[in-house]
Amino acid sequence: MTKIHMEQYPRLAKLLTDCFFEDRLVSGQIRGIEEPEIFLEKLFLMQIPVFDKTCEMNTLDDNLDSLIIGYEKKKFNQTKLILLSIFYQLKFRNELNGSDLKIYKENGKAVLRDLDLKWYKEFIKGNYYYIKAIAIKKGSRGKGVFRQLITPVVDYCNENSLPIILETNTSENVPVYRHFGFELVKTIKNKGGDFCQYCLIRKPETGQPDI
Repeated sequence: MTKIHMEQYPRLAKLLTDCFFEDRLVSGQIRGIEEPEIFLEKLFLMQIPVFDKTCEMNTLDDNLDSLIIGYEKKKFNQTKLILLSIFYQLKFRNELNGSDLKIYKENGKAVLRDLDLKWYKEFIKGNYYYIKAIAIKKGSRGKGVFRQLITPVVDYCNENSLPIILETNTSENVPVYRHFGFELVKTIKNKGGDFCQYCLIRKPETGQPDI
């Protein structure tokens, strides 16, 4: 695994855009924006420094064909994330069209009304590891990249008796996660029927998880 460097941010923003542009949740947030792909890439470029400073963000190598973002709950600083988000929003305010940003925020409010961001509390009471995003370039999929990305996280969580939680909005991803030991514990449909929130947990293989 390779740590991320600042000069790599633009390429990672492009990777995330390519991987998530057609994601049902993301497409709902950028609906109505005139040049959604360009907007999304700029948005990721604004968010990546925040992720880099508040989460664990790793890639397999300098080709930057893959990325995994996550954090352990007890090591995560929500206040730091909020402050950094505000800082980078101000820094990039001239990069994002004001009307597009307004549309994005309004769409986001509508989407968030249908999401349950605290679903895991029904199943987990203590510490956990949250995988925020996994991105793999289309040409690199099916070559063992996913296994290489997730194995260090799984090993760490097994050693420290931590459950891993994540969500996906794509039903096709669920069997992949199941193959790596995740259990689908809850499915949440949004009111409009545009997407489902598939909630998954992987219990540690050693120790007694607090779930």
